[in-house]
Amino acid sequence: MYIREYDHFTSAGPVRVSRSIHPYHELIFFSSGELNMHWIGNAYKAEAPALFVFTPSSPHHIDQISSLLACWFIEVRMQDTDFIPCIEMLHAWNLAQSELNWEQAELADIRLTLTSISRMVTDKLPNTNGEKANQILACDVQKLLLQIDQYMTACHSSIDPLRAHNTSSDKWTAQTYMYSLIRHMENNFAGDITLEDLSKRSGYTPSYIIRLFKEMTGLTPFQYLNELRMQAATSYLKSTGMNMREIAEAIGFPSIHYFSRMFKKKFGQSPTEWKKSHSGV
Repeated sequence: MYIREYDHFTSAGPVRVSRSIHPYHELIFFSSGELNMHWIGNAYKAEAPALFVFTPSSPHHIDQISSLLACWFIEVRMQDTDFIPCIEMLHAWNLAQSELNWEQAELADIRLTLTSISRMVTDKLPNTNGEKANQILACDVQKLLLQIDQYMTACHSSIDPLRAHNTSSDKWTAQTYMYSLIRHMENNFAGDITLEDLSKRSGYTPSYIIRLFKEMTGLTPFQYLNELRMQAATSYLKSTGMNMREIAEAIGFPSIHYFSRMFKKKFGQSPTEWKKSHSGV
């Protein structure tokens, strides 16, 4: 986990709207004030203390209700080995901020971790104490995410808003985003499409994209992209006089050798052999 940026601020004065989007996961903790938080089509009303966790490149904005609003934020770049709760869990956690009782015993560990993080952020210890302090902050953030997941798993049924904002609704929202990604891939299959690109577009983690993609299509994103390219290749082979290099470039393969290898793996024949065997079709 890499801490990209962190800071704390206080907003005093009239009601204002703050809008934001970042290519990284973000945590925002409000220590005082009242607000409406909007994220991926959902609205969460909360009064401090309140902690929100957002996925990368997912628009969110704050409607300040109270005259004073104090908070800190941390942007983190997650590595493949880092843990992050699934999108359903984050929706549920964010929604629970409207009525979460922070004094309950089950939140004691989360309160302690938040206290440690708050002190480090407000005192800017990673800036003044060097790399080790930065690593400690990253460990605390990872610890906090694990504690949130543990708490939500244990107390899921005890939080009333979770029953209204159920898993099927979250799943439908996620599938809507997946269909958007599928359309993007179909319209740009010849381009340089990566899992990181899909993650930034949707706001979901790569592992969640792969899991939901397989549930919806039976394929991973890479396998689906390869299917699109192979179908385009057979169309070019049957209906045009393009040579193999031109076809490879037209469907997004970096070299004719890689194209030929993937084509034979799919159809059991080289592109030239396939073209000959289908010339009368």
